[in-house]
Amino acid sequence: MDPAIDSLVILADGQATPTNRSEPPRRPKWSDTLQYIANPEKFCRDNLAEYGPIFKTSVFGGTTVFVGSAPANKMAFNGDNSYTTIGLPATTMEMFGEHSLFQRPDLHRDRKSALRPGFTGRMLADYMPHMHQVLGEHLQTWPTDQPANLMAIIESAAFDLLAPLLLGIRLDQGDAVLADLPITTKAQLKQQYKTFFDGFYGLVNWNIPLTTFGRGKRARAKLIDFMKAVIAQRRQSDVVATPDFLSMMLMAQQDNPDGVFNDTLIANQCLLQLWASYYEVSGLLASWMYQLGEQSDIIERLRTEQTQVLGDSPTATLPTMEQLKQLTFLDATIKETLRILPPSSTATRTLTKTVVLDGMVFEQGWNIIAEPRIAHAMEQHFANPDAYNPERFLSEQGEGRAYEFIPFGGGVHACLGAQMAMVSNKLFAIHLLQAFDWQLLGKADFVQFPLRKIKESYQVQLKKRG
Repeated sequence: MDPAIDSLVILADGQATPTNRSEPPRRPKWSDTLQYIANPEKFCRDNLAEYGPIFKTSVFGGTTVFVGSAPANKMAFNGDNSYTTIGLPATTMEMFGEHSLFQRPDLHRDRKSALRPGFTGRMLADYMPHMHQVLGEHLQTWPTDQPANLMAIIESAAFDLLAPLLLGIRLDQGDAVLADLPITTKAQLKQQYKTFFDGFYGLVNWNIPLTTFGRGKRARAKLIDFMKAVIAQRRQSDVVATPDFLSMMLMAQQDNPDGVFNDTLIANQCLLQLWASYYEVSGLLASWMYQLGEQSDIIERLRTEQTQVLGDSPTATLPTMEQLKQLTFLDATIKETLRILPPSSTATRTLTKTVVLDGMVFEQGWNIIAEPRIAHAMEQHFANPDAYNPERFLSEQGEGRAYEFIPFGGGVHACLGAQMAMVSNKLFAIHLLQAFDWQLLGKADFVQFPLRKIKESYQVQLKKRG
């Protein structure tokens, strides 16, 4: 029995299921996968309303149980190497690659422990001067004479923000920095990443150019070649010249050649971290800006907090990590954005044993998906869940408890870059609130799958503050 989940019973192989136990409600339907991909938010909300926070589907094949209640989320997150294994579709696993954190469960803990310093603590603090500089420079170029495509300006800033921190490449200095690499322009690099990402949930596992999966695999191969060339280039120079994720891995490899960081893992991790961070950070920044677009009272409260913590000119000097922690209301607005607009599901597991949770049976072989779109919409977790209310995350109200607020997952597979995403958003907010007022131009449409983000056509009107 897992001591982390007191009400969970794990059945031994061959052990009879206790009597008087129920199964999750709802009969799986052949159309579930198509309906989920078309609109995960609607799929989750409709079934939550009809069946409650645990229900059966056939999403991605077989029996897949969607869960959102805190005990069920806890069960999904904490079963690794005990009663669950990674349950992502085969196409997704191939796109992640054999050296990703989702492969080889026996090596996961060592790999993640070795990677974690690149996104926390001292290294995260060392990233902040670059973040502060790039965000300040980018916002100075944002247009005010005409409406701006929100995702375009955000994604441009995010790519220039993250590539130096992860790879040591200053993409904001122009395409000349890529001249000797297999991909020679930033536009080509971003396009290869888009094709790669689209392949993650290709429904047809055919590695041919006619399928999304096949095109994604080819983009993956090109990106791996690019990463290998970057690594070779860095080895010819001083790998400790800049504080970045790649230099951390290369130095660790130098110190322990037989350790976690072999060449294949380093290339694969460079590929995945730039991909995950880019989409995660850009989606969060745009969603946060969109959520606050018609919340003038909240914006003024954020500016007041900034002045109290950072002074009258908050962008004049680099904030310290301690000062960022003091921006508690800003932190609450980011969390509320993640609650209302979670980018994706946060855990997909396959049960390796039959378990019984609170009298409900989950059969060996079933898949489990922990869904923020369910957890974050439950009145048992959040009062008036459809309302945008950052105060719910302040200590006075105290919502957002563990396993109820799950935008970054949980357990051993919790998002490695969660702290970087939060720090990036706080620094972005400091610059944005100082530089601009902005007006939303209508209601935004969202790309729904595989990550939820505002569509590229959506525009805002920016106005420089005096």
